[in-house]
Amino acid sequence: MSKKFDAVEFSTAYLATVKLYKGPYVVYENQPGICHTHKSDRVIASIRSFARSRGERLNENRLKDVLDEIAAFAFEDAQPVVVHNRVAPYLEGYIYNLGNGRFLQNMGTGISVVSTLPEGIFFTETNTMLAMPELVQKFDIKALLNLFNCNNNAQKLLLLAWLTYTIATPKAAQLPFPILVVKAPAGSGKSFMCNKIIRQLVDPCAVPSQAMPKNIKDIAISSQNNHVLIYDNLRFIRQELSDGLCVVATGGSLAGRKLYTDGEEFSMDMRCALVLNGIHTFVTESDLVSRCLNITLKPIPDEARCSESELSAKLEEQLPSLIYTLHVLTAKIIATKGSAKVLYRSRMADFSLWVAGLEAVLGQEAGVLQEAYKQNVEQAKVAGVVDDSLFVSLSTFAQRYSKSNPWHGTPHELLSALEAQTSIAIGSDMPKNAAALSRKIPVLLDALTSNGVQAIRGRATDRYYKVWFEPKTSQSRDDGVEVTEHPAVPSSSSPHVDATHASDFDNAEELLG
Repeated sequence: MSKKFDAVEFSTAYLATVKLYKGPYVVYENQPGICHTHKSDRVIASIRSFARSRGERLNENRLKDVLDEIAAFAFEDAQPVVVHNRVAPYLEGYIYNLGNGRFLQNMGTGISVVSTLPEGIFFTETNTMLAMPELVQKFDIKALLNLFNCNNNAQKLLLLAWLTYTIATPKAAQLPFPILVVKAPAGSGKSFMCNKIIRQLVDPCAVPSQAMPKNIKDIAISSQNNHVLIYDNLRFIRQELSDGLCVVATGGSLAGRKLYTDGEEFSMDMRCALVLNGIHTFVTESDLVSRCLNITLKPIPDEARCSESELSAKLEEQLPSLIYTLHVLTAKIIATKGSAKVLYRSRMADFSLWVAGLEAVLGQEAGVLQEAYKQNVEQAKVAGVVDDSLFVSLSTFAQRYSKSNPWHGTPHELLSALEAQTSIAIGSDMPKNAAALSRKIPVLLDALTSNGVQAIRGRATDRYYKVWFEPKTSQSRDDGVEVTEHPAVPSSSSPHVDATHASDFDNAEELLG
């Protein structure tokens, strides 16, 4: 007569061979610092292997009982732990999980690859996470920039700023990520740029990109399991998903009722770096536009085209040195703490500080790249509504008035004045009444301001609007802006990093020439 299966005894014996943390997470002796969720394929395979070593077989019911017991042990006795996807904050810098038991430490004074994690640092590895190649210590920023098929040099440097910021910013730091928007015509290589170059440089994954989900819960799940999410070939983003992407970029939570319960609530953290690409102007909501960095790719001439297999082979050959270059450059930017200063205000203030650091590292005049970033966002605000009838009519109407002599009138009078213009054609999307006008102007206000149009609402005896045009000038520098301190920033005692390669840094113009 066979012995009755005892899930408690089996689980106790299995847990004696591993370490258990709240989550529940399982850590194996041959992978210290790597946490696996207790229902992951890796843990289930390990449990089945342990059962075979005991001469036992686990059917689905027995396996479920074992997993339930492991969860109970974790809840009652295990220590809590904070796990990281790809990047973890550490002292003045960060630790980056290269995969296959290799970790890159970047403390702002140089980089090193280690196989043992400091106490208290834990990573989780999903089934889709891929390891990076063995790094080659060759610093070649020019080769890195030559990969970027951007419209102009400023966009190349802004993309470089986004890549370095993304690998240096752990999600645990709770800092916002600017959303990278890659807009390009057909035949410009946008999918290769996103799915191959960007993906393999910052967060290699077996699912390089995906279609935009239909609901925000799917985005939340993906953001928990990735450091970078790439959504490919977008045409339009619904308002509720646009709002959700804003939350993912700046950080937040999604709460809801837990399955199979009446009143128990669950929550999921929503935070990761995002890349969106497409041919059309798909980012139109002003709240989302203000969080984006916009890159436009150039069409590739027929005579310059290569097969994807050729491009992939060339990238694979260069990748070990390109990843090394990216992290060395990141160390140099980290070392600018105390000297870099934000001269142009931006909603993504921490990224603006990072851009200022890149300016210093590349030897550019302070504020040049920051201004390019500010203009990049403002131009995108206008591009998203350039065909909107109210935006067009207000932009035309406002140019007849100045700040010293603004137009003044009620919402009804403003609508009548806009409709009376003969120089433009009014489309069917024009508000039909004063109430609709008053609801829509706040939605367009950010784009209108970027276009030099001021529409100020007030109330005296009646509600009124004051409208005028105020030309934008390039002299919009600020004395400075307070930003959240970046976790990957060392003390000012290390102004130079990786001196071995310091002479390899040319001026930015030479690098891009």
